[in-house]
Amino acid sequence: MKNDPESGTLALDRALALFAAVLRDRGRTSLAEIARAEHLPVSTAHRLIAAFERQRLIARGTRGRYIAGMGLLELTPDRRHVLAQASRPVLRKLARAEKRTAHLGILEAEMVTYLVKEAGGPASVFTREMIQFEAYCTGIGKVLLAGLEPAHRDRYLAGGPFVRLTPTTITDPGDLRRHLADIAARGFAIDDAEMADGLHCVAVPVRDGQRRVIAAISLSSTGDADDEALFAALKTAAARIEARLYPG
Repeated sequence: MKNDPESGTLALDRALALFAAVLRDRGRTSLAEIARAEHLPVSTAHRLIAAFERQRLIARGTRGRYIAGMGLLELTPDRRHVLAQASRPVLRKLARAEKRTAHLGILEAEMVTYLVKEAGGPASVFTREMIQFEAYCTGIGKVLLAGLEPAHRDRYLAGGPFVRLTPTTITDPGDLRRHLADIAARGFAIDDAEMADGLHCVAVPVRDGQRRVIAAISLSSTGDADDEALFAALKTAAARIEARLYPG
């Protein structure tokens, strides 16, 4: 039997309609419910979603639901949405467990953009989502700078001056270069009141499938901190975010 072009087009239409419905839903509804709304057999929906998962266009969210996949970054500039959606439930759980404020940030135009903020302690820090801070004096920013290609990092360091915000802010380019090398070697950064007096932060990288640094997450508070314990908790959370972004 010859292939029917119209039936092939119909199958593509159904697959794309399901794909669009999952993206619009943003992980709120089960796949079975979405399939029924799209007039698809649930078994067909699972088969189609599996194909989108293999291409990293769809990823598994919480409770077996589905969200946008990291492969969309190759097709759309809106990586903010994909990163925030994948990381928020992980950071919410982390913040509550550690009773601190958790953030996810990315480097944009040599500034840190905070995409996610989840408060888990009795007192939240002064940050907010979509605010930008200098990279050289924040835990997230220093992780992101340490993860840059050497030539890019050199351009950043040559572009000072770096303003002293507190007595502990690192402002000398040579000192900052050595500090970033230490961060890259040990896998985490500490902001010990470098951006604001009394604020302590530990941050770790979030990496893509090629182990490139694409974002960073942190835990912040104004109290005493066990940096090694926070590093371990953050490292586990980063691995969970990476698994959501790059399943399998």
